Amino acid sequence: MRGLLVSPAGVTIFLAFEDDNPQLWVDTQRAWAALAPEVIEDAGARRIADGERVTVLSSRSADEITQQWGDIADLTVVNSSDPAVAAERLTVDITLHLLREYAGTAHLLHAAVLGDASSHRALALVAPSGTGKTTAARFLGEHLTYLTDETAVVMPDRSIRPYPKPLSIIEDAQQPKVQYNPADLGLRVVAANDYSFHLHRIVVLNRVKGKKAVPSIEPLPLAEALLAVSEQSSGLMITERGLEELAGLLVETGGAVKLTYSEITDALPLILSLLHQDEDQLPASEAGFTYLPAANFLVNSDTPDLYQRSEGSTGMVCQDRYLVAQGNSLSEVSIYAWDCWEMLAQPLPKTEIHARLQELYGPIPERGFEESLLQLERAGLLLPVVVSQL
Repeated sequence: MRGLLVSPAGVTIFLAFEDDNPQLWVDTQRAWAALAPEVIEDAGARRIADGERVTVLSSRSADEITQQWGDIADLTVVNSSDPAVAAERLTVDITLHLLREYAGTAHLLHAAVLGDASSHRALALVAPSGTGKTTAARFLGEHLTYLTDETAVVMPDRSIRPYPKPLSIIEDAQQPKVQYNPADLGLRVVAANDYSFHLHRIVVLNRVKGKKAVPSIEPLPLAEALLAVSEQSSGLMITERGLEELAGLLVETGGAVKLTYSEITDALPLILSLLHQDEDQLPASEAGFTYLPAANFLVNSDTPDLYQRSEGSTGMVCQDRYLVAQGNSLSEVSIYAWDCWEMLAQPLPKTEIHARLQELYGPIPERGFEESLLQLERAGLLLPVVVSQL
């Protein structure tokens, strides 16, 4: 059994190829050549280090593999029966290993990252899957340094851990995406251990399909930027004060901008202008915000009709817009909903909530208050406290 040792963004991952599948073996080495994979000829004899991440490529079942390989902190299995399917799945698994490593300690953006080789400034081009990131990375990587087309790992000091993964390209809609070594496509690929690039700006891509759009850049208000970027982030809600950290990153980099375009080739001058401008020359959105951390969570109480915030929820005010993060999502809420949520930093009885809201808004009929409270409960902003049975 042979193996490969790869280190995307500095994360060591051992790939064990159980089956004698020459096509998959050769294709994997070629596709991941930018990470300079180390060949392990006798993978079965290699000792797995504590905490090492492992992916086994095998035609056997995942249960069999898991039982044989034993207690490994992060073990995944890729079915190698179909080399094309396995190659696509392997790219996903390596990315997931990387995300699990950095979740909670770095900004993880679903973004392509391109940098300027002279200034070592980098842009993160944020967008959902299937909306043009890889196409943009493929073109821009011929003019700039290619760091990744998938996952931006931005450290607290704004340095970027490169992830020069293969480009996953659709050649046949009925077949798996084909994995290409970015250097084979003519991209200027960063060295995998080059940590000298720093995030200069976050760009939210807005690709217009079906009609010609003149490329343009506009600053995004902080609330709008947070809503867009948080949706394309991993590990945000498990990061300590994650919403505050993301807002800080946006402010430090001059605020996000939205790039509207039809063809990325037409947008190259705007991309270059963003890289070449100093941050104080860039159009910036408003920078002020107020962050409210999660409140202590009360499990139960002897007081009836007591309400509290949803567990772990955090909030932010950006000028006159109100955001609440809960679970894995960030939502904009009304001022009324915000006032209800904000006052529950400590649990309050329903009568007290009603009284405080009437101080703010004037008389509120009991029925209307009950209905709004139920709506906020259904939305997950507020929770009734369980009455203790002791």
